[in-house]
Amino acid sequence: MKNSTRKLSLALALCSSVLLASCGGGGGGGSSSSSSSSSNTVSTAMVDSYGIAQPSSFDGGLASAAGINGTAADGAVLANAAVTVIDNAGRSVSTRTDSQGIYRARIDGFVPPLLGVVTKPDGSRWWAPSLSTPVARGFVLLNLTGLTDKLASDVASAAGKTGSAQLTPALLAANSAALATAKTALNSQLSTQLSAAGLSASNFDPVSTLLTNSNTGHDQLLNGLAISNSATTATVIGTRYSLGGSVNGLGSATGLSLLNGSETLSIAGGASSFSFVRKIAPGSAYNISVASQPSGLTCAVNNGSGVMGNAALTDVAVVCNTSTFSLGGSVSGLSSAGLVLANGSQTLAVPANASSFSFASPLPLGASYWVTVQSQPSGATCSVQNGGGSIASAVSSVKVLCLVNTYPLGGSVTGLSSNGLVLGITAQSVSVPAGAASWTFPAGVAVGVNYSVSVRAQPVGANCSVSNGSGTMGAAAVNSVQVSCQTGGFSLGGNISGLSSAGLVLSAAGQTLSVPANSSSFSFSDLVSAGSSYNVQVSSQPTGLTCSVSNGSGSMTAAVNSVGVTCSSSASTLGGSITGLTGTGLVLASNGQTLSLSPPLNNFTFPSALANGTPYNVTVQTQPTLQYCTVGNGSGTVGGKAITSVAISCGQNTFTLSGTAVGLTGALTLTSTTGTDTVAVSAAAPGFSFPTPVATGTAYRVYTPFPALLPYGCNAASGAMPPGGVSVRMACFDQYPHTLSTTGLASGESMNFTLTYSYPTGQSPDLTDTVTRTVTSRGGTLNYYLPVGATYSYTVSSQPATGSCALANNTGQGSQTTGGSRVQFVCQ
Repeated sequence: MKNSTRKLSLALALCSSVLLASCGGGGGGGSSSSSSSSSNTVSTAMVDSYGIAQPSSFDGGLASAAGINGTAADGAVLANAAVTVIDNAGRSVSTRTDSQGIYRARIDGFVPPLLGVVTKPDGSRWWAPSLSTPVARGFVLLNLTGLTDKLASDVASAAGKTGSAQLTPALLAANSAALATAKTALNSQLSTQLSAAGLSASNFDPVSTLLTNSNTGHDQLLNGLAISNSATTATVIGTRYSLGGSVNGLGSATGLSLLNGSETLSIAGGASSFSFVRKIAPGSAYNISVASQPSGLTCAVNNGSGVMGNAALTDVAVVCNTSTFSLGGSVSGLSSAGLVLANGSQTLAVPANASSFSFASPLPLGASYWVTVQSQPSGATCSVQNGGGSIASAVSSVKVLCLVNTYPLGGSVTGLSSNGLVLGITAQSVSVPAGAASWTFPAGVAVGVNYSVSVRAQPVGANCSVSNGSGTMGAAAVNSVQVSCQTGGFSLGGNISGLSSAGLVLSAAGQTLSVPANSSSFSFSDLVSAGSSYNVQVSSQPTGLTCSVSNGSGSMTAAVNSVGVTCSSSASTLGGSITGLTGTGLVLASNGQTLSLSPPLNNFTFPSALANGTPYNVTVQTQPTLQYCTVGNGSGTVGGKAITSVAISCGQNTFTLSGTAVGLTGALTLTSTTGTDTVAVSAAAPGFSFPTPVATGTAYRVYTPFPALLPYGCNAASGAMPPGGVSVRMACFDQYPHTLSTTGLASGESMNFTLTYSYPTGQSPDLTDTVTRTVTSRGGTLNYYLPVGATYSYTVSSQPATGSCALANNTGQGSQTTGGSRVQFVCQ
């Protein structure tokens, strides 16, 4: 940074000589006189600490004008940052730094001590203390850095406070000797770094030593330090580390430059390695990209992003080549906008309904690639398959698989005082117990799917109805469906055909009803309680006729007028064949009749004949022991001759649990809760089938036990085994590194810590959504993988026998991102 070429850029609103008395900010700082007489004016310009003459608009030509300036920096300069200076009389002045991190302001009339503060981009602040007195026609130098904040923090500590933000000019005045002590202690702590930067530990003062953006001297010192603070804790000085790596294939070509954050690094022709000037604090993210390509070559960055650890990083690789190739692949299931893919620093927005993609910038031969999902589309989750490799030719084998997200569907229920209520949508149902106030379908509903909630079974003695139960699922949970239940009764009746004589008596729900000849309908006199079951029977047949009931049983959820009674002068038996029956307990039902059957048996006939013209529907009311039976040809209408065509087929009651892992990018082992079986799946063979059959109705869950130490995983799948077996679909996704390290643990010692992982809603590879484990660490590093959005939390459960361990830099909890996450225990 050369003074002769630097251009002055002040964000401070400059005042004219007539208005100088009001330039001191909220505290009234500034000159105590606005006289413009010749005795109080000068023609010589004020020169700041950097040797730059200030324009007449800065001081108004006043002999009493005094200035303050300095550089605000945090490893690199803080450009366009807000700066405020306050004095011991309550005056203040505010301005902003320029592009080189330098600020300037008027402070004539200010009373020492002075305090300066700069607000950094993340909202945190550096403070700086000064005992200097403003000098007319001169500048006080007051830098604002982590080192000045360390001095402010130490003085605050001497005054009985914690944190630099609690220091005031009054406290500084009362503890002025503490500032000199703090400077001596600081220089002693940094003696090695001061010497390396060409500074003297005996007289270095971070407040008043000139600081310029040159990576030498004072700037070089700051570049190697990682300093942290908070409003209520002491300032801590740590170490920054260099970021660099290798350059391959550049040869003598020129023009290559790399970018990390706001720093651009030019790479000379013939270079085989590189290192950024600005060092990186531990825990800070880095993302290196190619800012400009060399002449005649294309370069790519391998391993260029991550989080800085506690050592210099040298494994970034820049690969250059004259041959370049495209990177792309296929997309399936993408029905909405918002998907953004990334390969290192390259990003690509993929439009809705796209079936393929290709990054705009080709990659050189030998470059590595790793395609990830940077942003998910609206209402869906996408994962990448075959996303990594090394460029040997054009790549079109990357697969992006998208699945529509599901969200909870539920609502409220009022007046439910008994059990039995079952609500349903399409392929799902939920039983709602007595006294419940809310309910939710267990598997949720996919975005864009139309739903209509209905009552599939009424509770005992009550009737429930649904309101606000239909809609289209959006990208948020729906809990506004309302179910209202009430007790009461309903009428029970139906239609009669062929009743030409008297004597018909019907019965149901504890009532009997004599039906006159030639009646075409009937209705029981008493209402039937809501939710109760009914079964209309013929208690007495009419003279010369046979009457049969159809559609005569059910549950009272509303008035029933659909029972059918058919009368005829002739009747036919209802029956059929049975095959495979070996178990006991089979019960068939039809037209209000039940029939218990046991082996050995080849055929069956219901005891009562049915009137000709009567509809029938044979069902299995109770399955036999250890078997499952189905009905064939079970429904029809009696036509004047015996029915023998109903076919009952019985077989095993256990079925295969199988499925497919969709979008899997590697190999996994799956486990089922129904037994001890495990199965292996892979990207090449994603289908699976558990060897042990599962009984009908048994609840199952297929999952991957934690920890699946792989960069991919699959959602668990669950349900109840239906007749005939089930094929589940497990949606798979990418996972990202989660690193745990322990430093300072004495040889032979160990510590115990408890870790808790909570998976994102609807995305759980494990048996439970929250997994808690207690692990013993003997030092070193543990590596896990977690999906984006998973939260983690660590606590020390037992300390080592000697010393103690604590989590570093509040890293013990957080949420997983595609950039990975790190946790560190520091022992001493």
